[in-house]
Amino acid sequence: MSAAQPSQPQIALTLLDLKRQHQEARTHVGHGADEVSEAVLEEIEDMATETLRLVVAVHGWPGHSLVGEVGADAAWWIAHHSADRTFQRHALALLEEAVKAGEATRKQLAFLTDRCRVMADQPQLYGTQFSYGPAGVQAYAVQDPERLDARRAEMGLEPFDAFDELVRALYLPPASAPPPPDSTAG
Repeated sequence: MSAAQPSQPQIALTLLDLKRQHQEARTHVGHGADEVSEAVLEEIEDMATETLRLVVAVHGWPGHSLVGEVGADAAWWIAHHSADRTFQRHALALLEEAVKAGEATRKQLAFLTDRCRVMADQPQLYGTQFSYGPAGVQAYAVQDPERLDARRAEMGLEPFDAFDELVRALYLPPASAPPPPDSTAG
């Protein structure tokens, strides 16, 4: 990774703004989101995906030298949250090459790999993807769970138990939701 100035800082600013808009819209969409908030989020995701698709078509994957580390992280964020699964898989292939070239992080690759696998109904490799259901927050199925922490370490991720604890703390059920069936609340 280079500390040099990105060659396309204006693209970085665009990607960062789209990420900011997406994060802001996500705060309004939750367990009981209204249709307008969901439509706004979908519109922003579509706009962000299309912008990233154009950047990729002209420049390839927007890595560190093109958009800086923060811009590259915004590109990953957009690909990770894209509803276009075909584009997401294309972004994954480009991100794999960017990691090999030192233009993106292994952590980004781990998260996007798992997202693509979960969306394809395959078990994830790194334990980065969770869902919220009747039993609360839980990780999607993981391939070869005995080697999970070894794979996570190879990608620069903390042990799964620490990550699982963090995710569960960050994504508490809404106050109106009943406690999970195995809860000891009383």
